[in-house]
Amino acid sequence: MATFFVHKAEDDTKVFKLEKPHITLGRRGDNDIVLEDIYVSRAHAAVEKKGVFYYIRDQHSRYGTFVNGTRVTETRLDYGDEIQLGNTVITFVDENKLDQVPTPKKPARLIGTNVDIPAKIESIRNELNEGASADGILKSLGEIENQFKQYRENLVEVEKIKEIASTLCEVGKIINFVFDLNVLLNLLMDLAIKIMQARRGFIMLYDKGSNSLKIKVARNMGGVLDPDKTREISQGIAWQSFKSGKLINTEDATRDPRFMTQESVISYAIGSVVCVPLISKEKERIGVIYLDNPVAQKKFDRDDIEFMLSFANQAAIAIENAQLYEKVKEEERIRERLQRFFSPGVVGEIMSDKRSVTLGGENRTATILFSDIRGFTSLTERIPTVTSVEILNDFLSSMSEEVFNQDGTLDKYIGDCVMAIFGAPVAHPDDALRAIKAALGMKKRVQQLRAQWHDKIDASMLEVFEIGIGIHTGEVIAGNIGSIERMEYTVVGTAVNIASRLESVAKPGQILISRSTYACTKDSIEATKLPPVELKNVSRPVEVFEVTGLLS
Repeated sequence: MATFFVHKAEDDTKVFKLEKPHITLGRRGDNDIVLEDIYVSRAHAAVEKKGVFYYIRDQHSRYGTFVNGTRVTETRLDYGDEIQLGNTVITFVDENKLDQVPTPKKPARLIGTNVDIPAKIESIRNELNEGASADGILKSLGEIENQFKQYRENLVEVEKIKEIASTLCEVGKIINFVFDLNVLLNLLMDLAIKIMQARRGFIMLYDKGSNSLKIKVARNMGGVLDPDKTREISQGIAWQSFKSGKLINTEDATRDPRFMTQESVISYAIGSVVCVPLISKEKERIGVIYLDNPVAQKKFDRDDIEFMLSFANQAAIAIENAQLYEKVKEEERIRERLQRFFSPGVVGEIMSDKRSVTLGGENRTATILFSDIRGFTSLTERIPTVTSVEILNDFLSSMSEEVFNQDGTLDKYIGDCVMAIFGAPVAHPDDALRAIKAALGMKKRVQQLRAQWHDKIDASMLEVFEIGIGIHTGEVIAGNIGSIERMEYTVVGTAVNIASRLESVAKPGQILISRSTYACTKDSIEATKLPPVELKNVSRPVEVFEVTGLLS
């Protein structure tokens, strides 16, 4: 297996097997190989396997990447090659062909050789006392001067790193507590424009449905761009960055062979560009952040690129969290609406199905139940209005519970009447029997309600409080019916009308079912066949059965 031997001065050789096709090297902690060398950039170099060969690519490092003493931008590695990053030397080997670990190597060229300044000053003092020549003293002073220059450069870099870290910390505090996606995207865009001193920018998120990037927010000179005009900005660069999952940077797009022929680059005289992919915690590409400046304005330097890489990582996490929050809130809203009409079990099945809520319907076989209070209108005339409302609420709540106990769907309340569906949107093999069990449960609940209402209604009125129930099984059209602004899940068809007509002819306390419902449940219920009945708007008499109980 291809292997790196990393040699450091006064340190043991460390062994790294190249087990992944893409390896990063640098001082930053998120690299695959972390090099603790102040002359190694935070993201210094990358090694990529292409076929059977490995290639090393410099990542715009400050002090460069050297292979066998030659500075390279990208080159193929051969076994035995010596790579130098900063003052760290790496040997590229095939571990299967080694008898022993190579001895530690010293860098061919030292970067930023340290000078013992106090010792050097003491040496100059001695030389002056001894009357040394001016050339020798000047040489020593030159070494000290170079060392201070190096210290100054390092200090500037450390200050930049500190500034970037501080900025990212503040950004994290802000964006990680914003869960409104639109607010978050606008905030991210404004922060990126301000910190990078960019003239223009946009954030695009990936849409799986259309397999394309959609512009969610854009800025031009601090203003909001017309969404129609964002097509004119270079989406080609954005798509290329998204597809490759890599940052794209150019100092002058009008001179860059990759982009100079693009219409937007020419029209807007786009100069410096940085486009960073947004990658989720699961390593999925979710979008891009794009910034550019005209040719005559500020160019994005190495520190800007370092910042944008870290900024994009934080932004991607924040966006993913906001998207998840929106999804959870939307599911909560949907679940809350569904729980008004469906049992918890049915709600769970609907939510897990993940089918979009659209207008339209489908043919289904379902069992429809209607339950209505007999003489409720005359009852309300004899009791206070508040009491009648309380009674009606108790009644409807109890009837709904019985529907939900059998995993039925509460279609609607029609005054003091309850309409329920068994078999849509979720079907069960015994939906007709479930409807009958719900009806028998409703009858029992009415008896319980009478006992609860003794302190609200006169006993003589309670005696006449009863329900009639009609049930029919047949073909219906089930789906979301209405308009885009207001739609509700329901069923329509002749089967619904027959169930409603059966309920209208049922006597107080009676549960009437049709021949089709009886055929589905006859082995499980006690029922008496009644004479066929004439139903309104039904051409022929309908066979009817009265349910009296369940078979044990």
